[in-house]
Amino acid sequence: MSSLSDKVPTVVFAEMPEATGRDISIERERLQPGACIRTFTWAGDPDALASSCDGADAVLTDYVPFTREVLMQLPALRLISIAATGWDCVDIEAAAELGISIAAVGEYCTDEVADHAMALLLALNRRLRDYDSQVQLRRNWRWNEIRGIRPLKEQTLGLIGCGRIGAAVARRADGFGLRVLAYDPALDPATAADAGVELATLDQVLGQSDIVSMHCPLLPDTAGMLDATAFARMHCRPVLINVARGGLIVEKDLIEALDTGRISGAALDVLSEETPDLQTHSLCGRRDVLLTPHVAFYSETALANVRRISADNIRYFLEGRVDDVNRLVNLGNR
Repeated sequence: MSSLSDKVPTVVFAEMPEATGRDISIERERLQPGACIRTFTWAGDPDALASSCDGADAVLTDYVPFTREVLMQLPALRLISIAATGWDCVDIEAAAELGISIAAVGEYCTDEVADHAMALLLALNRRLRDYDSQVQLRRNWRWNEIRGIRPLKEQTLGLIGCGRIGAAVARRADGFGLRVLAYDPALDPATAADAGVELATLDQVLGQSDIVSMHCPLLPDTAGMLDATAFARMHCRPVLINVARGGLIVEKDLIEALDTGRISGAALDVLSEETPDLQTHSLCGRRDVLLTPHVAFYSETALANVRRISADNIRYFLEGRVDDVNRLVNLGNR
């Protein structure tokens, strides 16, 4: 693999609509001096995406979908640097076949996401939205209008995925006295013990949990894993929390599970579409669903770190310093 250290590289920032016009000063400072930077806002047109990235040495993106069809139109592209810990926005198999390297950010927001998951958990358990509506909208100051709240120490939290973030959630949950089950095929008994969780099968997590929290990556074998069949195995009418990826859940089946009382509520930081139409989305406007706009990662520190690392990954890679890349998902041969 040759270095581009003597060449002024062209880098395209391909971003979702909500990032349009954002400050890129941190990234600009980290890239090679004089690097040619172009920006592109995703609007659902793959051909426009390919055209915008034509001739680029590297792309920096977050959740813009780089499909096989797009990648095949980019013969000069050497690296896609993803400003996130996951890389499900890129067709990894196609990238490998085409010799395009993929880098991601190994870790930058573990505490933020774990904190957000616990905030959602507490908001659901303590019925904060209902109390707030009671006071703010109905001007009703009565403690006994809402009933049925159970202490967390009497409940079981089931984690689907127990990597770095899942383990951080488990540590926080322990402080509230929750019993914690964890399903993760990669989790060994010693690591589970260190995290303070009980190893469980997926059926056990679904069947025994009062709270189900998603912390696994979106992969071909996890996409749509919470479907009608999975919801039918939830015997405790749990609340569902998702701070991972929206594609883990079949949304029409989630709506049916809510409507039929199979689950009692949901708190979602992600939906199946990264930029959903909130005017028509069927999960918006429901009293049993709490939504936040994919913000679990956010703190000022985390945001600065992910911007710095993802830009550094481009510079290191194009200078031939592959070992310095933070998380090299696959190494191409371009």
